[in-house]
Parts: sequence; structure tokens; C-alpha cells
Amino acid sequence: MHHHPAPIPGSNEDSWQDLWNRVTSNVGLGFLNRPTVVDDDDLVWLHATTAFRRKDQWWAEFNASFFHDRSGKHPSNLVAEITSIIGLTDDDKETRELVAKRAELFLRKTVVGRKLNVQVENGGVVSLPASGSSGITAKELPVPFNAPPRPNSRVKLSAILPADFKRGPVRTDMKMVEPEGWAVISDVDDTIKVTDTLSMKDLLVHTFAEEPRSTPGFPDFYRHLDQVLDQPAWFYLSASPYNLYPFLLSFLRDNYPYGQPILRDMSWMSVAGLVASVSTGTQEYKTMEMRKLIGQWLPKRKYICIGDSTQTDPESYAEMYKAFPGTIKAIWIRLVTGVNEAEEAQKNSAERFKKAFAGVPVEIWKTFHDVGELAGFAEGLKL
Repeated sequence: MHHHPAPIPGSNEDSWQDLWNRVTSNVGLGFLNRPTVVDDDDLVWLHATTAFRRKDQWWAEFNASFFHDRSGKHPSNLVAEITSIIGLTDDDKETRELVAKRAELFLRKTVVGRKLNVQVENGGVVSLPASGSSGITAKELPVPFNAPPRPNSRVKLSAILPADFKRGPVRTDMKMVEPEGWAVISDVDDTIKVTDTLSMKDLLVHTFAEEPRSTPGFPDFYRHLDQVLDQPAWFYLSASPYNLYPFLLSFLRDNYPYGQPILRDMSWMSVAGLVASVSTGTQEYKTMEMRKLIGQWLPKRKYICIGDSTQTDPESYAEMYKAFPGTIKAIWIRLVTGVNEAEEAQKNSAERFKKAFAGVPVEIWKTFHDVGELAGFAEGLKL
């Protein structure tokens, strides 16, 4: 099911090179892309990542995304659509400004065929392949260190940019994660962040018209988990599109233990697209990402999976429990209520969980309304 967003005002500003890259990439002729360097007014994000050991070598998946800076400048149609759905009045100037700012994140057009070199702190340079049709480049590569890094440390990654680049330095962190120990895979929307994905109106309010809010009790509980499990590796797995990366990254960094946010490799430019991205195909997307984490990056770690009842977290986590026997030690599912009663009756029903967790021992999974109900559960796992 493809949603074709309305054309974005100003999108005729593509150069022939961009157009050529976009067309060849979409028809599978990506090898025809002429490598372009980064334009001096591109918007470039380096994504936080996790380094893991493979045999005796450190590896990491290096990720970057590329957007046209100027393409987010005309958000008036999207802003009008959002303000009308959420019922904003004209005199609420402050909220309208926030909506316009967030809409701009959303309307930035991705750039295909960008290549980036990344400098590793106390190490060499890594060359990333050209960005694909979603404007993202991602590749697992060995990390060229000059000296072995300290366990659990965070290493700086810096994009090597043209001298006339307009946006200053582009940096991120890479967390060094040893093979053994614990790992937590946490959903974001409706688990640790109030998003209300079951209500389109509320979803838009939380995404565009207010500062992000933590689900009550979760920041303290996650900090507690971080101590009890002796600094596990944290992964925040969200079905939100990568456009929202800066918005979600700052929310996670302000409220939760340091970890890697993993977002969806898609770029919607419409309200329908946002709603689709957080509700369509989430199980396939999440299980694909978890197969990589559990199966390839950190197969020897013990995992706790935390999610909620709104999307397919129970089904996704149960699928992973069976795919990697003995690896997942606990699955905790928050029951979301008070957003959409009709949908919640079905999503929170005993039948749903019985079916979702068929074949998963009853002591592994637990549903809860309030995070306080999980007190003592982490300590129990330590045994």
C-alpha cells in the first residue's frame, strides 16, 4: 500500500543530477549514480550507533541521512491540514509556530546519491556508500581504530564535510558494546513516550503541537533497570520515520539511558503517510531490525523486550522469542487505555495475548498498566 504524498511546493528545484539519481535509484539502476559529494547547503545527520565485536574486530553499522535544506520551507499546506485536524485557533501563535517547525522536519526532501566519509575518534576514516531513494546510507563496516577503545565507552564520529559547508560540524556517538551482558529493546511511541497512535488527532498533537512527554514513571524505571542490569545495551526501536530523528533523539537523550534509536527507513511527506508509518507493516519492520540486533550484532546477550498493546509489539517479540531460543528473558507489554476504547477492547483482550504469546512460557511475558507493577521484576531476572 503506497501513499503518494501531494507534490511539495518548491520541489521543482531538483537539479538534473538529483533527478537522475532519484530515477536510477528507484528503478534499481543505482550503480548509474554518479557519486556526488555533499552540497554545502545539504542537511546531514549522522545517526548514533553501536559497535559490536565480530571475531576479534570491532564492527558497526554506520548510518547517515541527507536532506535538501531548502525543501522544508513551504509547509503551509501541511500546517493547514494539521491545524485543522487538531482544531487550533488562529490566535494560538506559539503552537502554530511549533507545528510549522515540526512540519518543516517532515517536508524536507531526501537526497539520493550522496556519499560521506566519516572520521572515527582515535581511528581512521570510513567511507559510506551513496544514499538510496530514502536519502539514507547504512552499511556495516569494520571500525578502523588506532588503539583499542575502552569497553562501554562512547566514541565520537564526525562527518568530513566540504570547507564551505553551511551547517557546522556533524557529529554523533558510537557506543562500544561487549558481546556478553544484558540488552534492552524498547519501543518508543506509547511505551516510553505519550503518542496516542490509536487516535489520529492525538497523534498529530503529540508529534507536531507540543514538546514530547514521557509516559509517567518510565524515566525512573529505565534508570533503575540500567543500574540493576549493570549498564545493558539500550535500543529504542520506533516505527516513526527518520524525518523525526532529531526530535526523538533529543527526547531520548533528555529522559532515558543512553542508547541507539532505530527509526524507520522511510520518508513520508503527508499526514496520511505519518499515520501509515506508525501503524502499517510494523511487525515486519521491527522483526527485521531485531533479527539484526539479536542474530548478528549481539547474539550472546540476554534480552528484555518492552513494548505496548497499540501496535504489534506482542506479536513481534513473541516471534523473536521463538526465533532465538533462550535469548529473550522477559517481555513486558504496557496496556494502553483511554485513547480509543473500541480498538483497545480488542488490542488489550486476553484472547489477543493468548494468541500472540502461544508457545511463549507464561513466566516470560507480562502485561501491565502502570510501570510500578514491574518493580522487583528486574531483580528477579538477575538470578
